[in-house]
Amino acid sequence: MSTSSTRVLIAGGSLVGLSTALFLAHHNVPCVMVERHPATSVHPRAVGYYPRTAELLRTVGVEEAAKSAASGFEKHKTRAGVVSLAGEVLFSKEELQGGDDLADLTPSRLLLLPQDRLEPLLRARAEKLGADLRFGTELVSFTQDDDGVSAVLKGPNGDQSTVRADYLVAADGPRSTVREALGIPRQGRGVLSRHVSIAFGADFAAVLGERRYSVVHVKNDTVTGILVHDDTLTEGTLIVGYDPDRGESLQDFTDARCAELVRAAIGWDTVEVTVRSRFPWDMAELVAERFAEGRVLLAGDAAHQIPPTGGYGANTGIADAFNLAWKLALVLEGTAGAGLLNTYQEERRPVGLYTAQQGSLQLAVRSGTATEEQRAATDDAMTVTMGQAYRSGAFVPETGAARLPLTSDPRTLRGEPGTRAPYVVLQRGGAPLPTLDLFGTGFVLMAGQDGGSWARAAEAAAAEVGADLTFHRIAATVRDGGALADPEGRWNAAYGVPADGAVLVRPDGIVAWRCPGGVPAGEQGAALIAALRRILAR
Repeated sequence: MSTSSTRVLIAGGSLVGLSTALFLAHHNVPCVMVERHPATSVHPRAVGYYPRTAELLRTVGVEEAAKSAASGFEKHKTRAGVVSLAGEVLFSKEELQGGDDLADLTPSRLLLLPQDRLEPLLRARAEKLGADLRFGTELVSFTQDDDGVSAVLKGPNGDQSTVRADYLVAADGPRSTVREALGIPRQGRGVLSRHVSIAFGADFAAVLGERRYSVVHVKNDTVTGILVHDDTLTEGTLIVGYDPDRGESLQDFTDARCAELVRAAIGWDTVEVTVRSRFPWDMAELVAERFAEGRVLLAGDAAHQIPPTGGYGANTGIADAFNLAWKLALVLEGTAGAGLLNTYQEERRPVGLYTAQQGSLQLAVRSGTATEEQRAATDDAMTVTMGQAYRSGAFVPETGAARLPLTSDPRTLRGEPGTRAPYVVLQRGGAPLPTLDLFGTGFVLMAGQDGGSWARAAEAAAAEVGADLTFHRIAATVRDGGALADPEGRWNAAYGVPADGAVLVRPDGIVAWRCPGGVPAGEQGAALIAALRRILAR
């Protein structure tokens, strides 16, 4: 049996596993990802990615490719309820109302793109950056000790090998064998219903005409389910439920039965249907009680199973991976203490619990069963995905500041530690420069126009702590001493500091610390050094 080593082993190669590999490779962390299937997903599965997820893809050079791949879906913005595509329309509404009016909040936008088209983009970029992606390879077993994880893998030909890694990331889905092996229980409402997604080929052009839908809720005497069509109008997915308590099973979904259901959803008995695949899944609200056990960390559906109503599952899993990757990178290179990894659970588990609950609330609202209390507790998509405020973790809370709720309208946030760094369009050399594009590798210290003293403090802190730290002064014009320009004068208010104040932003674009004034005389950056040491668990 051959033996090899890597820094991080990733179990599971779907969206979250691929994203973990990509984000780690972006931070120059050697990693091996194993996925038992022979290639990326052949099933559309997740189809919507909110602007915050697009921002993360932007950071690692994938957003433009994803936007290009999603261009055919730009008109697919309508959610509708129908008797069938050819029949009566029961309701129709625009998805993410106001979604095109986000220019003040983000440079990114909602991406409608089936998972089977996004995964190859993630794979290509991850491999280009050096990630070792092994499809057709299964994690058979693993053990861990104080120094790392030893895993037995089974390759495409059935041959077994051993890999030694510093850490194992379990991105192996809701039935995670890694989580089960660790004995980590889950909490929540449990399995709410069982479903099968039927991927099929059919000609939608004639029945749709000029209409384009993001999601269609179908209900007639033959089928009740959710129908999604692609941009070529030749492929689609029909999601239907089944109930084992009534004697129903997956075996009932033969090709003939699936084709019958699809025809009923389309509303034409004569349409030719080709069944491509069937994918069984459970709608559930379940969150792992721990996101980490020793040197094993859970991400995505392995950590939290979120009802798909609202489309939060994939987005939350990708955000998990983004949060985790930079922390693993700094711990592995010795810049941070191992305690930094404890903040992964501190930050992401409350988000997982909240988002799973929001998925259930969305389900109640869209099914028409929500109480007034449930409707009031249901947050909009931008609040859920972009307005998070970590309660504790790798940041320095401000003394005396009121504690923020777990989520808020992101437009109300002002650079508080633990929140997403606000979006402001600056200028460099006369060209627009979104603040988002300053983040993504090391730490970034930004100071206002009168905060020039922070430059030396940043230099001293980087040398003392050994962290990658870049300094930017934000001035009114480009003529002001090489600073980045803020011609609209928005930066100070957006980040909640005066002209001599400073804000420290983490590699993942989360505000880590801020100071409402210049460097105290003679201090030489001691406060910044202390903040970095606390953040890095040093």
